[in-house]
Amino acid sequence: MARRRYCHVCGAVLPKTATRQRLYCGPACRAQAYRERQATERIGALGRLLLKAVATDDKRLLRRLTCPVCGHMTYAAGSRRRDAKYCSARRRDRAYRRRHRQYGDVKVSGKRAVPTGTTR
Repeated sequence: MARRRYCHVCGAVLPKTATRQRLYCGPACRAQAYRERQATERIGALGRLLLKAVATDDKRLLRRLTCPVCGHMTYAAGSRRRDAKYCSARRRDRAYRRRHRQYGDVKVSGKRAVPTGTTR
């Protein structure tokens, strides 16, 4: 009797006709496993950079690893864009609105910032 094999992500039973190399029940589980591996690599890269910054007392690198809006550690210097400053698009938008609010370029209506000169 053949052993039952299970999907590495969701735990579903793989078909009996599946080859030995097959690990996932379908493309959705394969994609999920890929996303999880990428996140793990980003966290590892951030940890290595953080250890390097602390060991060498590199204030510039520590500042680069910290989001200027919320102060959380960011993956920006990990495996993302080299010039990324913010931890998310939400924080980047918040910084944009703050900068432009100073100069009067953006008027705030309710919760949303609407650039002047545009209509809804």
